[in-house]
Amino acid sequence: METTSTTLHLVSLCACAMCQCRDISDNVTVEVENRKTLRFNDAPIGRISPYFTGRDSELDTILHAIQTSNTDEPARFAIHGMPGLGKSQLALRFSKLVYTMGSYACIFWVSGTTVEKLSQGLVKILHLVGDESRDRPEQTVQLMAARRWLEMSTQNWLLVLDNATTDVVPFLREHLPRENSRGAMIITTRTSQVAEAISNTGDERRWVLELKPLSAEQSAQLLLRAAGLHVKGEGSNEESADSAEKLVRQIGCLPLAVEQAGAYMKQNHIPARELQTLYGEMLAAFSIPLRNLSQVSPDASSLLHVLAYFDPESISLDILVRGAELARERLAESLSSPVSALCRTTEIPPRKRRKLSIPDINHSVGSADASNGKPRPTPMLKAIVSLIRSKQSLREATNCLEQFSLVQPSFGDNPSLHLHDLIQLVILNQNIAADQAGEYHALAVTLLASGFETVKDPKMPHFWAECEMFVPHLTSLEKRRPAHMLPSREFMQMGQGIGIYFQSRGRYDEAELLLNRVLLQRENSARLGEEHLDTLTTVDTLADVYSDHGKYDKAEELYERALAGRKKQLGENHPDTLTTLNKLAYLRYLQGKDDQAKELFIQVLASREIQLGAEHLDTLKTVEYLAHVYSAQGMYDDAKRLYESVLEGRKKHLGSEHPYTLMTMSSLGDLYREQGKYDEAETLLARVLHNREAQFGVEHPDTLDVAHHLARLYLDQGEYGEAETLYARVLAGNEKQLGAAHPGTLVAVHNLATLREKQGRWEDAEKLYRRVIACEEQRFGFGHPDTRDTVDCLADFYEEQGRDEEARALRARFRKA
Repeated sequence: METTSTTLHLVSLCACAMCQCRDISDNVTVEVENRKTLRFNDAPIGRISPYFTGRDSELDTILHAIQTSNTDEPARFAIHGMPGLGKSQLALRFSKLVYTMGSYACIFWVSGTTVEKLSQGLVKILHLVGDESRDRPEQTVQLMAARRWLEMSTQNWLLVLDNATTDVVPFLREHLPRENSRGAMIITTRTSQVAEAISNTGDERRWVLELKPLSAEQSAQLLLRAAGLHVKGEGSNEESADSAEKLVRQIGCLPLAVEQAGAYMKQNHIPARELQTLYGEMLAAFSIPLRNLSQVSPDASSLLHVLAYFDPESISLDILVRGAELARERLAESLSSPVSALCRTTEIPPRKRRKLSIPDINHSVGSADASNGKPRPTPMLKAIVSLIRSKQSLREATNCLEQFSLVQPSFGDNPSLHLHDLIQLVILNQNIAADQAGEYHALAVTLLASGFETVKDPKMPHFWAECEMFVPHLTSLEKRRPAHMLPSREFMQMGQGIGIYFQSRGRYDEAELLLNRVLLQRENSARLGEEHLDTLTTVDTLADVYSDHGKYDKAEELYERALAGRKKQLGENHPDTLTTLNKLAYLRYLQGKDDQAKELFIQVLASREIQLGAEHLDTLKTVEYLAHVYSAQGMYDDAKRLYESVLEGRKKHLGSEHPYTLMTMSSLGDLYREQGKYDEAETLLARVLHNREAQFGVEHPDTLDVAHHLARLYLDQGEYGEAETLYARVLAGNEKQLGAAHPGTLVAVHNLATLREKQGRWEDAEKLYRRVIACEEQRFGFGHPDTRDTVDCLADFYEEQGRDEEARALRARFRKA
């Protein structure tokens, strides 16, 4: 032991010396970054099996390959092999080894199973290293910052991408670092195709290792260690070793299965030869210990069978505890208690031509049958809730699961459990065989849905990280829902809530996909159906997403459906009916139907002032919408009076820095621009843009909208350089977030064409104008104000160039249409 310790110490000294030599040769500007030396190991080394056996040659192979890399890029090493071979264990062991040796100062561990988990893991790098971009809400910016840190760091780092799948390969090609020989990456995956795709970059060949099962001798050693017995050479008898080898051969020398068998031997005090008769196949190595668990600790067994429906990568104990606390309260409530906020109507800020809006404060009572949305008080639910709520009981249960080698705990700021997907598969199959899949799945839904209800407001940026934790588990519950089982009301409520979260982040494609699924589920539900108020709530919310995404025809169809249904069931003056009417009026404004919009807004405003009062936040929102119409119609004094009224009310109720207050400031700033009050406009818009970037991120659609206002101001002032910089940013962001044909994108292209015209870049200007007209004609027709504006601009452009015939032809075509 002393010799080994000395060797490791020498290796550590050598490694540190090498690092110092490299540091001396680095550019001084990069060196400033690491004045505060970082040193940490983010790998969950607590998950390393205490019985880890063998793999010395594999560890040597990885270390040699990485150390002998002679490129300017980070070394890449991929490990592939079938499930249960110990790929993650090998990567964990290597991470611990090189960190102890001092070869790498910073070790990062990222799950590679989905793009979402990869994004979260790469963003976590910023928090670990204290990068200033860590609190930027926009994920794209954070991913760029993480890659930049890895490429510029003067410290040696190791990035482990665990369990990468085919779906994540394009994402990794875009976001993995391409420079910095100080870094190295290890990728674990199940297929050679993924290993080759990720490890090879360009013409440079990287290293790939196919992990094989342990030898029979090594597997037998692992079995005996897990069983708490002596291994060969340590006082064991030959008979035990021979029996162990026969057993491990029977289960394929798969390390995960071997360790399960050893844990079973230890728990039941039986020898390997006796266990041979029980193990007819490899899966028995998992199913038999699970049956034993149910006898030793029924509570821990029930908990494990519930957890099998969660995403196995990281099951947050905090989510479970929060869900159990609320579930207990719900079990104690009467069936007539108020409904959860998740199934109430909320109005999310829709996109528009130039200005934004905010949600209503009023909530729908459309989901009034709250009893259907609550967990049924079954004995098993009560038992699970009691277990999770008790710190001691939960600790005992998780300790028991760890002793049986069924879960791997991870401690830190957010304690969690990791469940190997092979074990998860066996548990799910057991649930089906025992006809208990429906019950356990329902319990998992109750815990997760109740936990999500504790998120205060999915629309607000400071709750987005919290919301994101629930996304992989919602996906897992939907994927693993028993075929015969219809989604419960609480499950659909959670789906709606996460859909609202997606919408608020500008992730419209994900929001559309999820909300369409929830809508179909509610329409097909025997308890709900197409006209139920819950269903109409989803219709209304999905219409919001379509409106934000510029899909006005789809939004109009759904708003009219929701409006008709709510009028029928709630009456014309019910707050929920007025909410939908207000949204429909706003859509009319987006469609350029200003007179219709104004008429509807005045109708809603009259009712809201009577019901809620002139200073209520929902009333103020309608006032702001009406101001938008006045501004579009050139009634600037009326618009200014309304905007100032709304701004005063929102400052009073919400504060000066609240996102909704800032929306009004942005609208008022753009109005000042229209009036030629450039100094006042710039002061307001610059302030709003700064806050928007801090709250939502630089690429969020709301931020880009404010940047667009400011770019237009610079254009009007003749500050073409500043305008061009902002327009390039707005156009790139809108095309990426919203699409090339989105109305917001087209307005940006139109204004960029105007800038090009003023700069004398005639050819560029004409191409841009033509692009806008083609899209607007197809999307809106020639009757829309935006289309008319672009046609007039291009016709004027032709006339200024002496191309009168083309101008007349364009105007004639417009008049004919």
